[in-house]
Amino acid sequence: MAKEFETQEEQTKEQQGTEHQGQEDKTPTVEELMTQLAQERAEKAKLKNSFDRTSSELADTKKQLKARLTAEEQEAQAKKEADEEHKKYVSGLETKIKTIDATKRYMGLGMDEKLAEETAEAEISGDVEKVTENMKKHQEALIKSKEAEWLKSRPPINAGNDEDDEEEDVFLKGFNS
Repeated sequence: MAKEFETQEEQTKEQQGTEHQGQEDKTPTVEELMTQLAQERAEKAKLKNSFDRTSSELADTKKQLKARLTAEEQEAQAKKEADEEHKKYVSGLETKIKTIDATKRYMGLGMDEKLAEETAEAEISGDVEKVTENMKKHQEALIKSKEAEWLKSRPPINAGNDEDDEEEDVFLKGFNS
């Protein structure tokens, strides 16, 4: 029985040994990794060359197309590009004028310049939530400033002065006599 147990132990060790050897064989060596890296770099270089060649072919095709265009077509294309730039410029100016007008309108309501400008930009862009938020900020600031102004304009409160009590007593004595 002891011999059978020793035999089974040896077989188990041999199986484990062959499994470890199989795993060791599966890990690549440094040379294999370097080879794979070199292959990947070569593939990358090929792709880059292909991209560069395609890009230059595209540029050449564009040059040929431009050369084929007649003078009239080139003039029409240049005019179209100029019109597009002009439209962008005009729309930018219109937006700026709208912003300035809205800013003045908000400043007329008493907003400070920065808040008025933010609100105007939000209005132009269609951000209703931002406009509402800024209006609320303005109202809160206005209320605070009015409260501070009111507190400054109030006369001081003289409650419990001894001098006033004496004057009142003299005044009342004059009526009682």
